[in-house]
Amino acid sequence: MDEQKKVPETETGGEGLSPDPARKKLFGRGIYGSKDVPIRILDGLIAGMIILAVALTVIFSINGGYRVTFDTQGGGEIAFQKLRYGKLVERPQDPVKPGYEFVSWKREEAEGDWAFDHDQVKGDMTLVAQWKPASVLVKFDLGGGTVDGRDQAEPVYVTYGETYGVLPEPKKEGYRFKGWIYSGQMISCESRVTMTGEHVLTAVYE
Repeated sequence: MDEQKKVPETETGGEGLSPDPARKKLFGRGIYGSKDVPIRILDGLIAGMIILAVALTVIFSINGGYRVTFDTQGGGEIAFQKLRYGKLVERPQDPVKPGYEFVSWKREEAEGDWAFDHDQVKGDMTLVAQWKPASVLVKFDLGGGTVDGRDQAEPVYVTYGETYGVLPEPKKEGYRFKGWIYSGQMISCESRVTMTGEHVLTAVYE
């Protein structure tokens, strides 16, 4: 007998006719599952995300990373720094504020001082200067008087913004000690220290 002619199977039979070329071109299976997602759209999304990531990297690199600013609390201006994540902040020169001594830098809302040798940048931040009132040296001009039989009084240290406290009371023969004066202003133990540096109080007699 003549061999029976094989009838081509349909598309769903696994052999025979090929799938619709247009459908094969536009849609895929495999890693995209069974949702018939257009390959061109997926490829476009992936390419777009790659381009965006590269662009953000370039922008981030150009801008230099995170911004670190310094609030000196009246101690002058210090330029900000731009640093990448995980980098160390370069310690700036200590600021200067009349009447105060610089202590340290502290990050806003943080309890401890900023450690420049190991604390790392994690984002934009501000370092705030910490101060304490300065100790000010005060000397005395006895104006011919004496203190405890000596013609010189021992200098004392006072704290800026606080009162002078106990001051020596010199004696001068034929005169009565009236008080101390500095720059035309009478100074007593209750006077607050407003001078930011070493100064001399002069005895006044009457």
